[in-house]
Amino acid sequence: MDAAGVVGHVGRKGLRLALVDSAGAIVPDTTRRYAAEQGASVSGALSAFQRDMSLRRLPERLGLAVAGLARGDVISITHTRWLISRSGLQAMLGLPPLILNDFEAEAWALTQANLTAFQAVGSSRIPSMDRPGTYCVIGMTSGLGVSVISRDAAGGVHVLATEAGHSGFAPASSAMAELASRAFRGTYPIVAEHLVSAAGLLAIYNALAAQKAGRRFDRPEDITRLASSDPLARQACETLCEAFWTHAGSLLLTYGAWDGVILTGGLAAALRPMIASDQMHRVFSGTGKHARQLASVPRAMITMDDAELIGIAKALHTFDRR
Repeated sequence: MDAAGVVGHVGRKGLRLALVDSAGAIVPDTTRRYAAEQGASVSGALSAFQRDMSLRRLPERLGLAVAGLARGDVISITHTRWLISRSGLQAMLGLPPLILNDFEAEAWALTQANLTAFQAVGSSRIPSMDRPGTYCVIGMTSGLGVSVISRDAAGGVHVLATEAGHSGFAPASSAMAELASRAFRGTYPIVAEHLVSAAGLLAIYNALAAQKAGRRFDRPEDITRLASSDPLARQACETLCEAFWTHAGSLLLTYGAWDGVILTGGLAAALRPMIASDQMHRVFSGTGKHARQLASVPRAMITMDDAELIGIAKALHTFDRR
């Protein structure tokens, strides 16, 4: 089988590997999954992949999207036994691997997404991702991912990886400040991901339930499922959406992403009607100096299968051509 490289996504639940062609596209029917329990190293999974694909040898080019901070020679994936050694992989394959944070890879995937795949948030316009500009991509799942896409006038694309989900959270109301303090008592600083994530939804709901003697939940999906019928679940989801848009407004001001905000992630999709409400639009724009400009920023949501693999393949192809 003729392939230009191998790409993979190393996450908390395991690892996916696939072959890519010379145009930077995933080769059909080559994606394989390896559970975290099967081994502790990516090199071991690559050897298994080589056997599974009946390859005489592995391609030299390797790109990996990892759930964590992609810095240093040895990278440990949080809450797993997976270990990644840059120097070890280079010795194994012959060329240094490209390793990116998985949300940075997801942003790369969005740079080639068809504009028809984007859904406008509320009455907002859809960002013109094919035009020069700066765009903030925010993913709300088990954590909070943030990347920035910049497209220049010549068509060049750059993606900035950040850990802005772990930056401090600034409440926009006294009620939000009081709830955050109660839900995360003794935690300093309170960061955005504490509230804006699946775990954050649980923390918000249980803090409200403790105050109102309501029942408690252990799974965030139970809260989103009951949001249409249970007032406390709805309040928790609305509070999460308020926290999300409060932080999104801060991120836009920080990165100058005036050309668009793109939402991704399963939790964002589950809360889409609430996230897109007029009430949340007002939370996003706020009442500060740039409220009018914030209100006019295009916002959209997208769901993309295998975004991490598609994105790391795109990044690998782009970097090899530079």
